[in-house]
Amino acid sequence: MKATSGAWAAGILVVAVVAGGGLYWKFGGSSHKGGWAMAPAKVAVAAAVQADFPVALSGIASLEATRQVLVPAEVDGRVAQILFTAGDRVRAGQLLVQLNDAPEQGELARLQAQAKNARTLLDRTRRLVPLQAATREQLDQAQADYDQAAGDIKRIQALIEQKRIKAPFDGVLGVRRVNLGQFARAGDPLVSLTDAASVYANITLPEQALGALRAGQPVAVTVDAHADRVFEGTVTTIEPQVDPGTRTVRVQATLTNADGALAAGMFAHGKVVLPPRQGVITVPETAVSYSAYGDSVYVVVPPKAGDASAPPTVAQAYVQTAERTRGRVVVTRGLAPGDQVVTSGQLRLHNGAAVEISAQDTVALDAGTQSVAQAR
Repeated sequence: MKATSGAWAAGILVVAVVAGGGLYWKFGGSSHKGGWAMAPAKVAVAAAVQADFPVALSGIASLEATRQVLVPAEVDGRVAQILFTAGDRVRAGQLLVQLNDAPEQGELARLQAQAKNARTLLDRTRRLVPLQAATREQLDQAQADYDQAAGDIKRIQALIEQKRIKAPFDGVLGVRRVNLGQFARAGDPLVSLTDAASVYANITLPEQALGALRAGQPVAVTVDAHADRVFEGTVTTIEPQVDPGTRTVRVQATLTNADGALAAGMFAHGKVVLPPRQGVITVPETAVSYSAYGDSVYVVVPPKAGDASAPPTVAQAYVQTAERTRGRVVVTRGLAPGDQVVTSGQLRLHNGAAVEISAQDTVALDAGTQSVAQAR
């Protein structure tokens, strides 16, 4: 009985295998006769272009007015007059704050009287010396007394001038930091003064850039407040020391600011423009796949001559990359000019995979929509 059941089971299994093979041959096998088990993967491609490639050193920057200062009190004193309004544009030498100088003015009047008397005594002594009515020693003492009185006058006049706080240069005043009647100490800031007709952009770059930096190189600066503008200037100073804490070097560029769009203290992005690399091969940055085994691209291989019905395929090529900017990357090894590389759709690809090329690259990093060439 057991033998009969086993024979029946074996017979059923054989029939099932044969039937399944027949169905596969009829409905599935015929679809694989050309060797294409899967539909071609849709990809976008672009050509490897040989051209001059712009090179720039990028870093973060901070803006600083070429002339800016917190105008301080030079000596102690009570604020007697405030002669400016916050936000005013002032000229160099314009009086801003007057400290109380009444004691010094009184001292000046006393010293001027002493000097006048010393001058009279000196003139009299000079007339008496030729008549031998006064000695040479008396003349020297009279001269010394007069010179001392004149020196005291200059000292008190300088102190009076220190209590007249003036603008050191042309510029725009900021927020007032002093009030009428307040006692100001020497060094206390009274108001900010900024001349932003031109500004400095202090750009921080890695120390590796030090060898490529030169005074006079063009600089492009952008700020978030004016995202649609690029402000141009030139490198004026390169810090000769590398910061030992961050291993960075500071570069200072000067930019004109005639319309006042830039303000001191702004955060900015700076680029020092270097000479372009001549005749290098570049591809869209999306074409390069980065991994621990190396950078690679998929190169489109057109079908063999005489087999027009076959789709193009791809071959993985390992490349060596260098600078990248504006959505393109330099390839120094692994590609030839004109090679068609896949720029999107790489996840489904492998060596020899069939592809169908799309008309546009929807993930291109270049500005606007990047047209792609069809592989022939």
